[in-house]
Amino acid sequence: MKELITKRAEAVAKLNDTRTKLMGLLSIESPTPEQSAQAKSLDADETAQVAALANVERQITLQERIDADVIRQREAEVLAEQQRLQSGRQARLLDGQGRRISATDDPHVAIVGTLTQVNIDDPNRGFRSSAEYLQSVIAWSTGQARDNRLVPLATAGSDEARGNSDPAGGFLVPRGFSPNTLQIRPEDDPIGQLTTKIPMATPVLDIPARVDQNHATSVSGGLTVTRRPETVAGTPSQMSISQVSLNAKCLFGLTYASEEILRRSAISFLSILEKGFSDQFASHLLNERLNGTGVGEFLGITHANNPCLISVSKESGQGAETIVKENIDKMRSRCWGYGKSAWLYNHDCLPQLRSLAQVVGVGGSVVPYFTTDANGNAMLDGRPAYSTEYTQTLGTAGDIVLANWSEYLEGILTPDIQQAESIHVRFVNHERAFKFWIENCGTPWWKAALTPKRSTQTLSPFVVLATRA
Repeated sequence: MKELITKRAEAVAKLNDTRTKLMGLLSIESPTPEQSAQAKSLDADETAQVAALANVERQITLQERIDADVIRQREAEVLAEQQRLQSGRQARLLDGQGRRISATDDPHVAIVGTLTQVNIDDPNRGFRSSAEYLQSVIAWSTGQARDNRLVPLATAGSDEARGNSDPAGGFLVPRGFSPNTLQIRPEDDPIGQLTTKIPMATPVLDIPARVDQNHATSVSGGLTVTRRPETVAGTPSQMSISQVSLNAKCLFGLTYASEEILRRSAISFLSILEKGFSDQFASHLLNERLNGTGVGEFLGITHANNPCLISVSKESGQGAETIVKENIDKMRSRCWGYGKSAWLYNHDCLPQLRSLAQVVGVGGSVVPYFTTDANGNAMLDGRPAYSTEYTQTLGTAGDIVLANWSEYLEGILTPDIQQAESIHVRFVNHERAFKFWIENCGTPWWKAALTPKRSTQTLSPFVVLATRA
């Protein structure tokens, strides 16, 4: 173990030295080809040294586990011996007629007045064996009993060098460091890949759109066709056109870090920042797709500003904070393009969804609405179902959402997260600034829900269940 600790200290020192040299080369504004090649070599060395340090840490962790197992085994042996000796001692303290023997009958204990004390002339301090001594120590330390034979030995643990006290030697025991960063992994974005992506070369993009809001007479924005007799003039029709505008806005993140932590951290602090902002951008965009106001950000499908949102009313007499089979049936009947849709629900809704079922015939089998395949993928009424913390809590409008995300446009001005850093913003503070950004926009492109040809119930790609309070 001592050899591993020394090896770890050497690895950390070597890694810090490499990083210091690398940061010195990277700070040169116009490096020569030789300096660039040296920086590249040091960067490769840094990667290898981080891996080597991680390997040493794993070896130390394994050795610590082995040492802990040995200690636990020894403790179990001592406890077993303690129980055996306790039984034997109880037997020795009773005479042949079942009467307790006086303390004066014990040759290892002397009585002074009403107090007993250890015979200090005994080199074993009154203990028959080391096992009995350990038994007494454990009993005293756990508050079970106080053995007066231990009183003269009470100075032990106060005058020796030890690791459990910093002034007594604890400062000499190095502390371990794990190269792995603990983190709560954010939930996956199940809908980002389902939206319709529109590349943008400029911040504003106008897209012509045919007006298809009412299929009573036309499904093509007003164009009609008719049967006509020979020589009779045809009936003219006209298509209506609207416009969908995409206006990309910047989603921005900024943070500062001192040069000390950037140079001396045993793991790359920049990689921690990159991963953290990547998670934050994905989380923020998922929330905007669902709840954004459309003002300087995405227009979320569940927001009141969505002109094509359909809200399905609760059933007559339906209790608060419930979801019933009829809610799911009616949401499905109002969804345009159900074969491309997906369900999103809050975690609070899961017990309600798992209880939904359809009874087939009199005495027939029960068909559950909510199912899970062998890979753990959930399905609700035949379509994928995803739990997400960004939907509303159970009983609130938007706690369960049915959406055909192919009808949601997402304009992409910068396809990937951009990043830059500067040493000048807080130069006198010896700090570096890091910024991350992306430029995009998103909106449902439907201007209103669709009125079908032979129904008064409108259809939409985006359907929610109304409040059940």
